[in-house]
Amino acid sequence: MSSTECSHCGEPLHEGARACGYCGAPVRTRWSMLAITAVLAAVCLAAVAAAILLLGGRSSTQDTAAVDQRGGDFAWLETAMKQCDDQAAKDAKGLHYLVTPLVDEPRDEPGWRRISINDIGNAILIGGEDMLAGLRRKALRISTEEYVFSARNETTKDVLTWKPSTGVRKFVVNDASGIQQFKVQFQSSDAARAINWGSTFERQPGNCYWVNAILRH
Repeated sequence: MSSTECSHCGEPLHEGARACGYCGAPVRTRWSMLAITAVLAAVCLAAVAAAILLLGGRSSTQDTAAVDQRGGDFAWLETAMKQCDDQAAKDAKGLHYLVTPLVDEPRDEPGWRRISINDIGNAILIGGEDMLAGLRRKALRISTEEYVFSARNETTKDVLTWKPSTGVRKFVVNDASGIQQFKVQFQSSDAARAINWGSTFERQPGNCYWVNAILRH
């Protein structure tokens, strides 16, 4: 039976008819086509959503979030540090980083190097109190240059790299159960500064890692 005949009585159908003019039966073909169209539309939307996630550099294993920078005298940064600690304590499965990229004066670098708590290859890592004190007396400033933050699992050597960022930012590995030791790294517009990983960190579940990093000159 052709698509131009009623599936109920077999009489010819007028083009575009919603029901048979002889027996009144609804035209099934029309509703089938609408259903197929709806399914195809849903598939297309799903494909677009997946493409947006891929192009945005996001995945189910990694996440990133901006930091609220409202509040004078760097009180907002102290708040962000505390919030990262609180969030990490509630999420022992995840690995939380709060990255603060810093810039100093070249003449001050030897002094910062003397109090560095770790060498991460292409940056000098300093403690939270030293960072806040340096920012408040204007010996340090928060870098405005774009950077790429990466972390490497020292057991598997797998590298997680987040999308390019600027300023203070939170980075999370959502399931870090397989990470016991890790290293971190910054990449910038100067590729020569992105070749070293530096020292190893021991992961302590439930801790937020404050990466207060003076980027090398």
